[in-house]
Amino acid sequence: MTQSQLIQHFYAPDRKITVAKLGHQLKRENFSLNELVDLTFYPDKDIALKSSRLLQYILFKFPENYYQDIEYFIGRIEDANTPISKKPYAKILMHVTSPEVPREVRNKMKEINLERAVELCFVWMTDPKTSVSVRVSACEALFNMRHRYPWIAEELSKQMELLSINASPNLLAKFNYISSFLHPEE
Repeated sequence: MTQSQLIQHFYAPDRKITVAKLGHQLKRENFSLNELVDLTFYPDKDIALKSSRLLQYILFKFPENYYQDIEYFIGRIEDANTPISKKPYAKILMHVTSPEVPREVRNKMKEINLERAVELCFVWMTDPKTSVSVRVSACEALFNMRHRYPWIAEELSKQMELLSINASPNLLAKFNYISSFLHPEE
């Protein structure tokens, strides 16, 4: 399947294929992850949304099949400046920085400069206009990257303390959970 065919598939009104089925099909056909990442920024918001959901499914379900292309995804994180793209990008970043991803992904992530992604996660986490789900995912991604960038732990702890005053219940729950690992003695 080409990128154009995927776009046409998204436009077809009679297509009732699930994200899971389409994700499996793209994996079988070795569809380019880079092309899918590009589609998440497509001018048509419906195509961008469907592409974002598909990208999230693929990188959660088959990260080991696409680990060579994760650097391209990381490089495009700065472009995720709409609610349509922020949510899946934050969730994917949280996932690919997790210690539970396959070894190939963890090793690839060690080769990638994540400093801009770290900065962006702090921006997303601290921006009250950003959705709670994005803020929660950004917080967890930062927590996952604290061993690679040791300064994150202290800054994350400070930011969570400041943000806890007006935090939503979901965000506060994530802060409390992460704080229990950052400060186990408390």
